[in-house]
Amino acid sequence: MYTHTDHEQEGNFFAVPDLWKLSAFAANADHVTNSLVELDLYGCNERSIDCLNEVKLTLPDLEGFQYGLLENTSSLESSSTSLIDEKKKESISEASEDVWAFTESVDSLPCTHLPRTWESFYNRDIKEKSLYLSEAGPRAFDAALVAGVDTGVLAEADSKTRIVQSDPLFAALIQLGMGRASLMFSYDAGKKSFRSNFGRLRMSGYTEESFQSLTDVFMEYGNHFVALDSFVELVYAMISPPMTLVATAATISSISSVLLRYLGGASSALRSVLQLQALFSKVEKILHYLCHLIKGLSIARMDSEILSVVYSCCQDLEHSESWLRRIFEKILSRVSKPWLGSVGAYIGMNTYTSTICAPPPLLQTQDMDIQAEAGQDKITPQIMPIFISKEDSKKVLQTHNSLKLLQKNCSNHILTGPIKSHSVDSLGLEWHFTWTDIDRIEAKAKAYEATVLEAMNEERLSQEPSGITRITVRESGALESDPFMVPDSLLQNHPSDSENIFELPLWKLCPAVEADSLEDFLTCFLEENSANDLVSNASVPPLSVTPLLSFSPMISAQARIMNLACLRLLFKEHNLRDHLRLQWHFHLFGDGVFASQISQALFEPELESAERRKGYRRIGNIGLKLGSRKSWPPASSELRIVLMGILSECYSSVSNEINEKRSSDLPGGLSFAIRDISDAEIKRCMDPDSIEALDFLRLQYKAPSPLDAVLTVSSLDKYDTIFKLLLRVKRMLFVVSQLASDVRHRARNENHIDLFTKRFAFEAQHFVTTINEYFFAVAVGSAWSSFESDIADVERKLDNDETAYQVSSHEGVHQLHLRHEEVLESILFGLLLRKRQERAMMVLEEIFRTILRFVKTKPETSPHKLPGLPSIDPKQDLYHKFRNNVRIFIDVCRGLSDKQIRSPARQSATQNGAGNLDQLLQRLGMNDYYSRPVDSISDTPFVVARRFPFLYPQGHPKGL
Repeated sequence: MYTHTDHEQEGNFFAVPDLWKLSAFAANADHVTNSLVELDLYGCNERSIDCLNEVKLTLPDLEGFQYGLLENTSSLESSSTSLIDEKKKESISEASEDVWAFTESVDSLPCTHLPRTWESFYNRDIKEKSLYLSEAGPRAFDAALVAGVDTGVLAEADSKTRIVQSDPLFAALIQLGMGRASLMFSYDAGKKSFRSNFGRLRMSGYTEESFQSLTDVFMEYGNHFVALDSFVELVYAMISPPMTLVATAATISSISSVLLRYLGGASSALRSVLQLQALFSKVEKILHYLCHLIKGLSIARMDSEILSVVYSCCQDLEHSESWLRRIFEKILSRVSKPWLGSVGAYIGMNTYTSTICAPPPLLQTQDMDIQAEAGQDKITPQIMPIFISKEDSKKVLQTHNSLKLLQKNCSNHILTGPIKSHSVDSLGLEWHFTWTDIDRIEAKAKAYEATVLEAMNEERLSQEPSGITRITVRESGALESDPFMVPDSLLQNHPSDSENIFELPLWKLCPAVEADSLEDFLTCFLEENSANDLVSNASVPPLSVTPLLSFSPMISAQARIMNLACLRLLFKEHNLRDHLRLQWHFHLFGDGVFASQISQALFEPELESAERRKGYRRIGNIGLKLGSRKSWPPASSELRIVLMGILSECYSSVSNEINEKRSSDLPGGLSFAIRDISDAEIKRCMDPDSIEALDFLRLQYKAPSPLDAVLTVSSLDKYDTIFKLLLRVKRMLFVVSQLASDVRHRARNENHIDLFTKRFAFEAQHFVTTINEYFFAVAVGSAWSSFESDIADVERKLDNDETAYQVSSHEGVHQLHLRHEEVLESILFGLLLRKRQERAMMVLEEIFRTILRFVKTKPETSPHKLPGLPSIDPKQDLYHKFRNNVRIFIDVCRGLSDKQIRSPARQSATQNGAGNLDQLLQRLGMNDYYSRPVDSISDTPFVVARRFPFLYPQGHPKGL
């Protein structure tokens, strides 16, 4: 052993203290032979140097060297000398060879001995022991822990932890990771976690901290399995769970079974904790995201919410490992399958067996808001998952309403009966995650649409009820070859596999079919070493557009088919256009004969009264004589006698135009009826001189089915509102015409007429006539003519198959209803009946009231004169009010027109010129007549004669 000498004190820079000291971990220092020769460099003598010369260690000849023990160590020097002599005799060319290159692979040499050390080289009987703690075995590690505690290097906790036998504890860890209780671990339901039954445990060869960390990881695995099982049991215990929740529970249960079966089968061959951790590494991410999924489902109540949670989980994994994304795509596909099947049945892709079917589970939700109008469903977007676009949601609901329309009114239609065709029955809404599958579903949708349209055309041409029709998509287009056909290359390249071909997985057997089953794919992934072999290399679209690409082809195809069938039902079989023209003729006063006759029947004072008088017999034409009778309102019998004759007579002429069969009953029960009004409105109606005197009268019409899908209740209410206003305008037109006629008659017989009477008669007639022309020609006529032109164009295109298909792509029952509502809204805007136009309508009604009060003023009424005050002429006062109200009306309309120009959003209400108030302003505000004060207008007879020529038919007044 090297010791410090006096030479070190002189300054030996290369001295290493305790260089030859044995390791503290040596078992017995006395029996260990030093592997190196002890040299005393300072005290050595010639004898020790001679001893070193006896053994000369030279490099052996590589070409003749044999592996194994050296038999005679004394002949090393002579052997090396002879080798050198032989080497000198070699040629110069052979000297360039690589002497370090082995002539044969080392792996091919037999390995019968372990690597040797210098100790075993000198002493073959020595038993070698590893001097490293990591190679000494678990017992040496446990002894080191005890020694470390004794010396204070390690904590005392490691020495007090119970050491359990490796095999039982290893088996308990496996059961723990699989979520099963054992002798050493049990599940605490209160804490929802596993716990150790014996406190602090550890396996031999591990510290408490490392083993506890390992145990925590496997406890987490077990907690995940228990959470999945609890979720499944909770769903199965529910009374009426949503169908997608049941599908989710079944899918999770299936995945859990596959994972447990894989862990149970693979764990039997494990021998180390590292192998056990590697086994659970594949399962870890699946368990983590499944638990994340059921955590999100805890707050979901509706099918749409459940599917939205699953879809969001798939979006989170879109950029993760391909195999994990593929697993959750299959989960999404399986969970969505019941709901998508329900949607397919909802829009008629899988027809019901009954004629009038109950709503599928898609609509059977408590939190859903459905308002039925005319047999249509209006569903809030909350019942649709987030992956269904708004356009597809609208198409689904509109297609369902069209299907209900067909089932109710044409039960023998081809689209309402069951379809006996395997290829068509197999059509439905499915998830497709690759571009190849998306191209395939688009081609399939086109073939389905072409075949159904062809069958519909054949049925229409044959004019025979179809009942049950066979439709085969395969006839309309060539489909791909059978993907389940076993390729010949598989049998040719692997003839031995033909015997076990039915035992091979489908994804291995057929290249065109991957492991589509979730269980098969998961099993293959767990059992295969590489997950990349299981995932298709085909490019996939982003998950955000995958729903649109997967569902839109089939939804759009079905929507077009339903639109075409319903349009032909409405136009060709039920004459929708004729019923729309009926509203134009009567509700909108489009029929001039009807407008003239109803004005005469209501307002003409020369007609015979319809009132019943004892002992008096009515002769000739009868009327209600509004404005010239004392009793009002008329009895219901009077209304029936006077007005029903008008409707029957006018409809007989209209029916020839609309090709309607004449019958005693008018279409839709068209008749005059009494409007439901409040007590205050009834009181105003009882005054014959008020503008509201005719507000009780209405036209009653009920659209027959299926026309009520377009002529809805809300549409008929708008027609009624328009009819009430137009009837008022007709009354005012008759009143001002009578006023002007009376003034003209008096001008012929009297030398002098009151100036304000002349002005009022002229200006009132001009104002009311202008309002009448604007309302009927612009507000109503312009909008309706454009609408009727579009409807006629749709009906004309339905006669041709090609144009009919083009129309069905953007027209349907819902679109017709919207277009009809838009034209009514446009008319309401033009008639100043919208909410924001309320002020203008109030001023207009006040102008009408002023005219009616002026008409009731007696011509011989003298001005009122009070003591000390100037005389007050009531006609002059009414004229000033009239002028002031007209000026206000023009200002209000000008303000509405300016707002309309500044707001692009309101320009939609002015389509077809219906709301163009500029035309009304140009007619009323020409030369700014009403903007000037009354006193600035000359009152001379010459000016009056020039402005009122009809008052002086025989020439200018006297004195001019």
